[in-house]
Parts: sequence; C-alpha cells; structure tokens
Amino acid sequence: MTIHSSKHQDDVDKNARSSYFNLPALDISVAFPQATPASKFPPCASDYYQFDDLLTSEEQAVRMKVRECMEKEIAPIMAEYWEKAEFPFHVIPKLGALRVAGGTIKGYGCPGHSVTGAAIAIAEIARVDASCSTFILVHSSLAMLTIALCGSEEQKQKYLPSLAQLNTIACWALTEPAYGSDASALNTTATKVEGGWILEGQKRWIGNSTFADVLVIFARNTTTNQINGYLVKKDAPGLTVTKIENKIGLRIVQNGDILLKKVFVPDEDRLPGVNSFQDTSKVSEGEETVWSTISSFSDQPAETCSDAGKYSSHDSGWLAPLQII
Repeated sequence: MTIHSSKHQDDVDKNARSSYFNLPALDISVAFPQATPASKFPPCASDYYQFDDLLTSEEQAVRMKVRECMEKEIAPIMAEYWEKAEFPFHVIPKLGALRVAGGTIKGYGCPGHSVTGAAIAIAEIARVDASCSTFILVHSSLAMLTIALCGSEEQKQKYLPSLAQLNTIACWALTEPAYGSDASALNTTATKVEGGWILEGQKRWIGNSTFADVLVIFARNTTTNQINGYLVKKDAPGLTVTKIENKIGLRIVQNGDILLKKVFVPDEDRLPGVNSFQDTSKVSEGEETVWSTISSFSDQPAETCSDAGKYSSHDSGWLAPLQII
C-alpha cells in the first residue's frame, strides 16, 4: 500500500513538472542541486549603491512628487499615445505644476533646483516614459537654458517665467537635413537688415517644434560667417513646421521639419550671448552635467528587472516560481 501511494505521488509530481506542450520540464533541483529556488531570494534591490541616502530632503520630495504624477497621469495613457504617435497635451498643466521646467535656473520663476534635484526629476519622468522626458529636456535643458545663459536680461524676463510654468513651450533647432548636428556645416543663414535679421534655411528632427510657441534657431551670420542664435515666434511670417511621420522610436515626441523662408527676426530677439557656436558650449556642458547625474541616479533598468523578477517568481500562471539565473 505504501509503495503504491509513493508511486502515485511520483506520477503526480512528474505530471506537474510537464510543460504546456507535454514535454518534460527542467527540474532545477536535479540539474543544479546547489541552486537556490527564486522564491527564497529576498526582494530585488535597485539602489545598489545606496544613492538615495545621499539625497537631501528637498531632492527626495521632488522625486516622490514627480513619481506620483507620472505613475498616476502618464503611465495609464502611455501605450495609447505611443500607438497614435501623438502627444498628450492635456497633461502639460500637470507637468507644469511639478515645477521641474527650468531645472537649475535661478530666478525668473524657475525652480532653481540643485543639479542632482533637476536630474532626479528628469530621471523619474524617463522612468515612466522616455518621450515625456525628451519633451522636458528639449524645452528646459536646451531651450530655456540657452535663454538663461545666452539671452539678454530683457529676454530672460520676457520668456523664462512663462516657459517655467509650461504656459508656453520652446524647442531648440540646430540639426539640418544635410548635415545633422554638424554646426561647422550649418547652412541656415541670418542676414542683417534694418531693425533685425532675415533667416533662410531648413531644420530637421526638431523635438517640440510642431507646437512650440518659441523656437531657438541657430543660423550662420552672412557677414561674420559665425553661428548666431535667434528667438523665433511660432506665428512668424515665412515659418513653416511639418510633423515627421512614421517614426519607430520616441513616437510621442513631436519631431518636425522647419522651413524658414525670409523670416524676419527683430533685433531684440537675437541672443546676444551667441556670437559663435563655441558660445553654446556652456549650454551643452550644463546639459551633459544633468545627463551624467541622471545616469548615476537613474534606477529605471534595475527597477524594471526587479518588477520582472517579481512577476516571474509570483505570477499564478506558472506551476512554480521560475529560477532566474
């Protein structure tokens, strides 16, 4: 009787270890006797170097505020808007309320975060959706920072407060169809005329450009042959922006082709701090500082792996917890 019961139990165990296709399932305990079942491992930790312990209370508060908004407002609609390749414009006021646009810029209605605080805010946005973080980076770390570092006092007071609240949106137009971001080969021209400048040329792959209120445009001064910067308003005569369709990546980002056909820019909208492309290095340096901090503190890949581990170990669809090697 005992022998029969034991044999019956062996048959049950064997069937339980069979896969959906009735093929023998790998018995980890047999193949790897020393292996520890996944269910016995402690929960995965994504903050391996305990970076969180280095954050100030203000930086922790920024992180949690942004995370809560992104998980509540963006995560549920991300797939829908990715499929449609459209931007969720209705969430812009909610992103504006987070007070992250402007990052490290002090004054002019900007948050004046530490570099770490600004980076953490962007990392938390990217944790949920990379397209939304690209939107903020282009608007804040490129366009707004260019105005803050290279603009006149009048330009800062005129543009930054509204941009900081996301009441108006900006883009940053450097790349061109023929030469990409190679500034040495920039073809867009700026010709001095009475009271201002005439811009002629094309830009391509410009994020936010299809709905930007202010466009930061880089063009070659036909007199000095140096690169200058200009602030162009969306309704400027001769300005045409066309959305780039059928993208594979970052589909929510609205990239556009910009055509400048005799666009007049008044003198007060030329950025006085950009007299050669070398002058924009301070903008790129500030952006690189934020990016390097993001790479240090961002835990998106680790948290994703952690979530995957929890799913595979505890999902009721499996006969037993999976062994993750």
